[in-house]
Amino acid sequence: MAEKTVKLSRQYQAHDTVFDTVTVREPRFEDLLALGEPFELQRAGTQDVVIENTAAVAAYVRRCIVAPGAEKLGELSIADARKVRGAVLDFFTPGGQSAD
Repeated sequence: MAEKTVKLSRQYQAHDTVFDTVTVREPRFEDLLALGEPFELQRAGTQDVVIENTAAVAAYVRRCIVAPGAEKLGELSIADARKVRGAVLDFFTPGGQSAD
């Protein structure tokens, strides 16, 4: 199972744990069955538009955090939170690039 380590912009401390990286794992078959796709393409005129299922994305991020644990990430800055979110969504895109 693939894992990615996300380097954060600074060091954080939560619940007596100090960390500056977050490790995420690749979503599994059971995750997909339980949560569905994190986004879908819909047609808008002549273009495809990506519609994000924010509830599914949040659930995937929570499930796929390996370390330090999802319960410790509440104080992440927006920029760092987006990095972690993007790392999880990368698993769903060809070539590992999220739609973010």
